[in-house]
Amino acid sequence: MASPRRGSSTRNLLMTVVCIAFVVVAILCATKLYDISTRKARLLEESRQLEAQKQALIDKNNAILAQGSRGSDAAYVEGVARNKLDMVYPGEIVFRVTGE
Repeated sequence: MASPRRGSSTRNLLMTVVCIAFVVVAILCATKLYDISTRKARLLEESRQLEAQKQALIDKNNAILAQGSRGSDAAYVEGVARNKLDMVYPGEIVFRVTGE
């Protein structure tokens, strides 16, 4: 009579081990799924930021290219040299007026 009980307890032990293994695997899968979803959200946000930076750089490049076409104009170059770089032709006299 000890034999039927032994088989039953072995079956119960096996069932317990299988249940514990299933719970452990389920927890590991849930943890991995959470990590993946968190990483996906972070990468999507980073992708949005990079797209915004890309568009800003494209706009800046277009503005520079537009200025480049004006940069070949001699009058524009002279205006920039005089107004922004304080350059003058040799022999010119510069008078500066201050608000004092």
